[in-house]
Amino acid sequence: MQLTIFTDIAMKSIMYLKQSKDLVTINEIAEKLSIPRNHLVKVLNFMVHQEWIGSVRGRHGGLFYKQSSDELKLGEVIMLLENREELLNCEDCMLNNNCHLRGILHRAVYAFYDYLNQYTLADLNNTKAVNFINILKAN
Repeated sequence: MQLTIFTDIAMKSIMYLKQSKDLVTINEIAEKLSIPRNHLVKVLNFMVHQEWIGSVRGRHGGLFYKQSSDELKLGEVIMLLENREELLNCEDCMLNNNCHLRGILHRAVYAFYDYLNQYTLADLNNTKAVNFINILKAN
């Protein structure tokens, strides 16, 4: 299973924001993580609406990571970001009701999310990630 670019951007942004003590601008995240700004804005807006991150408007505004998000289960977060439950679109398939593959893949996807649910957002930033993000921020 391949995660979408939307999810990739969200996870990178969360890890970056978790390491920031000050407000972070969209331009900073876009530049430091080499993410197109227009894609980043969509992802960040979604995460603000989910209340995983916060935003402060204005000239001295920016984004911040909400510490309460540390409790969120990784599988649940990724499931929301992915916004899909099926790996295959079986709607128009001639085998629709006669195929066992859909059920097998459905169980596999949920096993994937169940495994990820052993972790929370607090688990994302290990020492290597923290060190690398700090290097990015310094440059």
